[in-house]
Amino acid sequence: MNPRRACLADEFPTVESSPRRPQVPEPLTESKLREWMERMGPALIGISTSICRSRARAEEIVQEAFLRLWRKPPDQGEPVYPSWLRTVVANLSINALKSNRRMRLTLDETAEPASDHRVRAADRTAAREDLDRVERALERLDPAKRTIIMLRAQDEMAYEEIAKVLGVPVGTVMSRLSRARIALQRELEVLDREESGASFDIRRYRAAGGA
Repeated sequence: MNPRRACLADEFPTVESSPRRPQVPEPLTESKLREWMERMGPALIGISTSICRSRARAEEIVQEAFLRLWRKPPDQGEPVYPSWLRTVVANLSINALKSNRRMRLTLDETAEPASDHRVRAADRTAAREDLDRVERALERLDPAKRTIIMLRAQDEMAYEEIAKVLGVPVGTVMSRLSRARIALQRELEVLDREESGASFDIRRYRAAGGA
């Protein structure tokens, strides 16, 4: 061995690097939860109100979102809390809106005169089948894709509004929506391969009762 190298080796011994341990997120305490509620509560209520059109319902939804955060916070810790909370609030608000519209449709049918009901029965049946088919396909999507489609199709949100809800740039919204539509189209084809020309049409979805 070269004497000079041997001296250098003695002077600068090799230090074996120990494997880096993964950082464990700090536990969510009650005081931390209150801080997050004060920090994000008003914005989340605004997001929910813009979707479900009810301030009182929005406040309930945001409370439910923070309760879920308290019970089972995301494994990644506080850095993902904002996006996690926005997604949960958006999904809960969309579900509340769907439930309210289905209830309204049922009440409308009950109050409808018998003659009108018979005339529109076939149309309503077809519309319900279309709506059910689309919603079954939506349920197969991952939550992020399902949320962005619902915000665009069901609440007629502009790209800028969706970007605000999700906390991402407008360009990201456009690319995510494009990928989500492709994924939904594939799920529709899986559900009904025998039907020719199956496609997701926002106008058709709205007409079926989705908006």
